[in-house]
Amino acid sequence: MRNFHFETRQLAGAGEVFFDHCAWMVADMAHAAAVSERLGFLLTPFSVHGNRDARTGAHTPQGTANRLLMLETGYVELLTDVKGIDNPLTQNFRTALARYEGVHLLAFGIDDPVAAHARIEAAGIPLQPIVNLRREVEAENGSPAEVAFSVIRTGFDAFPEGRMQLLKHLTPEHMWQRRYMPKENGITGLLGAVVCVDDPAESARRIGRLLGITPEISDGAARIACARGGVIFVMQDRLSEYVPDARPPSLPYVAAIGMVAPDLGKTRDFLEGRGVRLIEDAGRIVISAEEALGTAIIVHQL
Repeated sequence: MRNFHFETRQLAGAGEVFFDHCAWMVADMAHAAAVSERLGFLLTPFSVHGNRDARTGAHTPQGTANRLLMLETGYVELLTDVKGIDNPLTQNFRTALARYEGVHLLAFGIDDPVAAHARIEAAGIPLQPIVNLRREVEAENGSPAEVAFSVIRTGFDAFPEGRMQLLKHLTPEHMWQRRYMPKENGITGLLGAVVCVDDPAESARRIGRLLGITPEISDGAARIACARGGVIFVMQDRLSEYVPDARPPSLPYVAAIGMVAPDLGKTRDFLEGRGVRLIEDAGRIVISAEEALGTAIIVHQL
């Protein structure tokens, strides 16, 4: 992942695709929060997802809730379900969680959701209608605020690799609040993902069609390079080249998430001080899946 392009600009421009965020699906939010805090991340308050009707303003709970690990560039989502709601979204969540706890959602930032939806639909990829997600938050100054997104969701069965989303942030000033960014572990940005699959070329072509990006394919591996970050697909017999000590519970499996830090020494010292078992590998720090809620974290020098 170290060869992916990285920049600190938060939002994708016209025609660009950014690796925006990923989501860990977790059964116990309190436990997930404790693990994340041990790794030095700060969490936003618990928030329930809802869809606001553009015509009536009515707010409908979607069945999931989250806490976020905000970074200076990008972020990570801890996603759980809301008890008592049963719909396709929560059913998909529970099916994914039954396979393994870890990352199951990759989200890509775009500039024009309406144009992207039309392009993807024309390509024959099953889509759901664009949703206007809203969450109530507290602004940096303590006043009530709302974060807003326009989100494109694919059909739940369209991508065995996981849940794929494209989105545009409409209120970045309320998303990236400095009080929620980590200060001690030195990690500043989200870079990409490594996904272990049976057929990397097939997976890369399928998701490349979704994103409008031509993948790079090699023997036993493939990659999609976005304008910021990207995704690597790899067969299980080559996974150790990308994620040391990985043990896929089943396939497909998001084996690792890439992050960046300007000072790996600071990150290493902090994590070792917390008793986190680290793997040193070719100038990067690897936090194993066992230490990181089922999906490894690979920290690269920025």
